[in-house]
Amino acid sequence: MREYKVLASHGKEHCTVLSMGNQVYSHAGYLIIKVSNNGFVVLNKRKDFKNGHTHIRSFKTAKYLIDLASRKTLPHHLSPYLLVSLMRITEDDMFKRKVEQLLFAKNDRKQKPVRRQTA
Repeated sequence: MREYKVLASHGKEHCTVLSMGNQVYSHAGYLIIKVSNNGFVVLNKRKDFKNGHTHIRSFKTAKYLIDLASRKTLPHHLSPYLLVSLMRITEDDMFKRKVEQLLFAKNDRKQKPVRRQTA
């Protein structure tokens, strides 16, 4: 069995070494691995670990990201953090560009001042 090491930190606490025994879900080349009490790591097995994983707090959200990545579905309600996470785990370059465009559009909207008309 393949062993994965998480080198990134979760705030002050460092993640522990993960093995396949910590795997809680697998679908279409993606894994969800439990990381102590801090949440989960979503991992694309077809990408190197450094560029193909993301940290998610909720199992339900982790499964949702895998579903979006495998179906190449892009809902517009995702937070910027989840959009970046989706970009990290997907391997489809065209889908990654679409996610990136949505992320830039969301960031652009956030930075423009809203002008309200006064009566």
